Amino acid sequence: MPTTVHPIAYRPALNGLRAIAVWLVVLAHWTRAPFPLGEMGRITFFVLSGYLISGIIWKQQIYPGAPGPWWQRLGTFYKRRILRILPPYYLALLIGALLPLATLRQYPVWFLLPVSNLLFYRLHHWGEGVGHYWTMAVDEQFYLFWPVLLGLVGRRIKPLLLLALVGLLFRIVWSAMVSPDFVLVLLPSCFDMFAVGALLRILEFHTRVQALAQGRWVLLAWLGWTALWVITHLVDAHALWLLLYTSVGSVAAFITLSWVLRRTDDNGVNALLRHPMLQWVGLRSYGCYLYHLLLVVFYQRAVYHVFPAAATRQLWLSPLPTVLLLTPALLLLAAASWAWLEAPLNRLKSRLAY
Repeated sequence: MPTTVHPIAYRPALNGLRAIAVWLVVLAHWTRAPFPLGEMGRITFFVLSGYLISGIIWKQQIYPGAPGPWWQRLGTFYKRRILRILPPYYLALLIGALLPLATLRQYPVWFLLPVSNLLFYRLHHWGEGVGHYWTMAVDEQFYLFWPVLLGLVGRRIKPLLLLALVGLLFRIVWSAMVSPDFVLVLLPSCFDMFAVGALLRILEFHTRVQALAQGRWVLLAWLGWTALWVITHLVDAHALWLLLYTSVGSVAAFITLSWVLRRTDDNGVNALLRHPMLQWVGLRSYGCYLYHLLLVVFYQRAVYHVFPAAATRQLWLSPLPTVLLLTPALLLLAAASWAWLEAPLNRLKSRLAY
């Protein structure tokens, strides 16, 4: 049965959550933390993308079969996505090529399209300084195919649950019949996260979801996800972790986002997420993500050039100096990207009305 989708409203708390999520990824990459902090951020990002993009598709009726000239609205959707995502991304690619980064120089077309996730699947290894771009390739492919998929499944809960199940089943079948290596970078492997975000867009005001939208359930959900990581690693079942962790994490992200969306008070967690610093970083989170691995490669090369002694290099490349030195540099890069490129593009994007 079709379900009502409520109008989209700007939620500053989501901007603060985006800032936290991106810095979980950044810190995980910079420190090589043994615990998958970065995966918490990535899962939250993908579920949030499913929530926001599905809301736009339904509100603007840009899925195939929608009333009126849906194809024109779909074209506007793609133009707006291109303006927001691709110019900053291509600038980052140019900087990476000038460093130079070997993988980017060797396989430029895979990054320009972008289909770098398919390249990493083919190579079965990450490129230096560009490994994180697989998520952006998946995002672009998601933008391309999601309006079509939502046109097929509609605003119905059961088909979306089935679509979420497809992500898990795809990972299982592909791992068993082809290869488990790098299966997570393929778009169908991510359907569970995007579909769970779409489900939240429909169910966020449902009484049962509202009942789950409490801090203790958020904590319990992520503790359950952590327990899965601990158990699968203790019993050397890493393959099982790779199959399950995005689906289990999607549930935790669903509860987390529903909690953030429900809170409207000006104290506690909501006040933290709406703090000016987190809002500032949240607006510039795309730049933080784009440049954080390029920056650490530059830093590593500089350390090897300046310090000949292995012990000194190891000291400067340890987590604490890396984070302390690179954090202000990354924030400056992200601020410049926002001021000189992203904000002007956003103003241009706003002129493209549906």
